[in-house]
Amino acid sequence: MSIQITMDGQLLRIDQGTTILQAARQHDIYIPTLCDYPGLPAHGSCRMCIVEIQGRPNTPTACTTPAEAGMVIQTNTPRIKALRVELLQMLLADHPSSCLICPEKSHCDECMVTLHKAGVTTGCRSCPKDSQCQIQALVEKLGLLEVNYPPRYRMLKVEKNDPFFDRDYNLCVLCGRCVRQCEKLHFASSVAYTRRGAQTVVGAAFHRTHWAVDCAFCGECVEVCPTGALSEKTRKWEGQPDGDTASTCPLCSLGCPIRLLTKNDRVIGSLPDHEAGSNCLCVKGRFGITELVNHPTRLTEPQKAVGVGRRLGIAWEESIRLAAEQLSGTSPGRFEMVVSPNCSLESLYVAQKFTRQGMQSNHIHTNSLNCNPQDKGELFDLVQQSQPLSILAEASAILCLGLDSKYNLPVVEVKLHQAKIAGARIITAMCEGSSLERFADLRLPVTPGNETGLIEELAGVLSTENAKVDQNLLKPVEQAADLLAKNACPVILVGPAVFTQPGLLTTINSLVRLSSARVIVLPEQAVLINLLLNIPGKDEAPASMGPQTVYLLGENLEGLPPGEKPYILYQNIYPPAPSLDPDLALPMTAFSEEDGSLIDYAGHGKALRRAVPPPGQALPAWEILCRIARKMGLIGFDFSSAEEIRAEMAGLPGHFLVNGSIDWPKISRPAPSEGEAPDNLMPNGGEETYLGFPLTQYVAGLRQLQPAKVRKSDG
Repeated sequence: MSIQITMDGQLLRIDQGTTILQAARQHDIYIPTLCDYPGLPAHGSCRMCIVEIQGRPNTPTACTTPAEAGMVIQTNTPRIKALRVELLQMLLADHPSSCLICPEKSHCDECMVTLHKAGVTTGCRSCPKDSQCQIQALVEKLGLLEVNYPPRYRMLKVEKNDPFFDRDYNLCVLCGRCVRQCEKLHFASSVAYTRRGAQTVVGAAFHRTHWAVDCAFCGECVEVCPTGALSEKTRKWEGQPDGDTASTCPLCSLGCPIRLLTKNDRVIGSLPDHEAGSNCLCVKGRFGITELVNHPTRLTEPQKAVGVGRRLGIAWEESIRLAAEQLSGTSPGRFEMVVSPNCSLESLYVAQKFTRQGMQSNHIHTNSLNCNPQDKGELFDLVQQSQPLSILAEASAILCLGLDSKYNLPVVEVKLHQAKIAGARIITAMCEGSSLERFADLRLPVTPGNETGLIEELAGVLSTENAKVDQNLLKPVEQAADLLAKNACPVILVGPAVFTQPGLLTTINSLVRLSSARVIVLPEQAVLINLLLNIPGKDEAPASMGPQTVYLLGENLEGLPPGEKPYILYQNIYPPAPSLDPDLALPMTAFSEEDGSLIDYAGHGKALRRAVPPPGQALPAWEILCRIARKMGLIGFDFSSAEEIRAEMAGLPGHFLVNGSIDWPKISRPAPSEGEAPDNLMPNGGEETYLGFPLTQYVAGLRQLQPAKVRKSDG
């Protein structure tokens, strides 16, 4: 139902229940505010959004006042302006404000830049939020020239004991954004108002660090803070970014939408892409990416070994020639490709094509899948059923197996928190010490080593008729079975800890069938790629002799098994481990430096977009492979972009290629050396081939991917 109001002389039609502030924003009418933030409940503490309403003597806050039919509202009268200036002066009496009203402040940017090195903020020039502070913007907007109240510096110690951000509550304006954001996202808030009256501050209880209060370090409190009270350590003095790029975080199977903040062709930070539906990021996605892609040890030029433990930089042309010569002289049976699941799909596709078509070998795998070999078929069956986290909004009972959402998966905790508020019952099992245990409705105790027995017992109870009995008389396992059986929308969350338990996946598959539950599979890595790369072909056997050449694509092993050392071709963003000692090291780009795509835990295609140029001479992994293949005289490797690779992939059969094969064209290869057994794993020799891509969902996802979305900062 819509209503009609008048605001600043404009006749507005809005939905009933809309606040005055929301109505103003919907129609581009400016009302200043500090404590309000999109998605958070109204607070009204800063009172900067006061307005006049015809017929009312007071000046209510627009953020907490619902609009009513026929209201006549004024947002910018002389009285309102004067009151806002007075309120802002009162606020600044407790906030370092000398720079805000200094008549010479325009010269400081050129003359006083070294003030940023100060340990305590005494003004804007020594504040990490300089030029990004909402108080600064508000002072400019309201034209404040002086503060008529005596200043009071609170003399609070700057807290620097937490690993990812500093806290200077001398700059806090008690807007409560951080408190409300933490309450909204997590089961327990890490911060709250402490003390009383003029001594009120925001912080952890008993002056503890965020470590001590079980903070997940999602960083949302830092993002919503309007001042410099909370500042990220790695970009404290970077200033305002000159642009940001929408991309996808590849650091786990969730594939969260992120915004890469850039300045001077460097990534200086990362934030969740709220426009793409991302609520928050884990500690790796929020605080780790900047150091990951800007690390001083990045491999920036091709290198060849010139002695034990020593490498010499060489040109790309020379490195490609050396790699092509070595690979051309390597027989199919003695070649091995080890790939990282953190590579883009385009690079993984080219790696498979290079191995199976170019090298005519099936020896391609990854060392990153934490799964027992005998369980890989069961894992494949399970991941085919995996659904997105959005189904938790409809769940009535949720069984969490081997899931700790504190640091690695706080995004999941957000969804669980929302589901519990909506009435879902949460059951936990096999997650000793998990942050979820304290907030679950039911916890299933299990002794280490008997995880399979617990799930078997739960499945056994589900397979029998449950009589209606007093719930208090049931054992925990029986209560859990009852919740799964009698709720209309049960969901089973399979966490990373499950994949290391032998035989457990078979039992979980049985449990899913018996409970008719929907399932969400949450591995640490991109399991769909790992799984299919690791399933061997029919009757696949290792080479009769040790590998002659090992190609490490994105993998950095600590060493190789004892025996004759093979030729090691190493391709990564970082230098190799000292014990590996490769013969050739090739620098490749990080995910922030190339266009591409990946598949998330639910089988959906996600876009990777180039935000900055690569350091030094680094190239995308697929491009390095293509250059080597062309030097070897191989056909089909003339790709010039990730888009061309995706076009070829989209032309392949649209299903999981587990029971089919790809007709890779045969290419002439050197004959095996004398006395060497031929490779019995040639493609299309009656054996199964595994491409490793769920193309139905992947291609459908690619159709939704848009061109690089780059937003420039207003500054």
